[in-house]
Amino acid sequence: MLHHLTIAFAFMAPLAVTPLALLGQHPSGAGPVLVLLSPWADGPALVEAAGGHIIGPAGAPFALLAAWDTAGDETRALKHGAWAVLDGNALAAICGVDDV
Repeated sequence: MLHHLTIAFAFMAPLAVTPLALLGQHPSGAGPVLVLLSPWADGPALVEAAGGHIIGPAGAPFALLAAWDTAGDETRALKHGAWAVLDGNALAAICGVDDV
């Protein structure tokens, strides 16, 4: 039984660690950012309240692309209810692009 649990953990651990590692990153301040938020949050209002602006034509239920005029200001979205703010490199990694 312990052998089966070890095998299950070996396959499940990367699924949990990778998203947590991405959430631990801070935006570099260059380029667009991916704002992760709850599906019931008003994303455009959240970004506007944090001093940013939406740059994508549409948002997904849990995320949207945004930009701020001053580097570092994007972290204010966290104070307004965003779950995480990821830079373009994190977005590329989520999409499977590795030569950014």
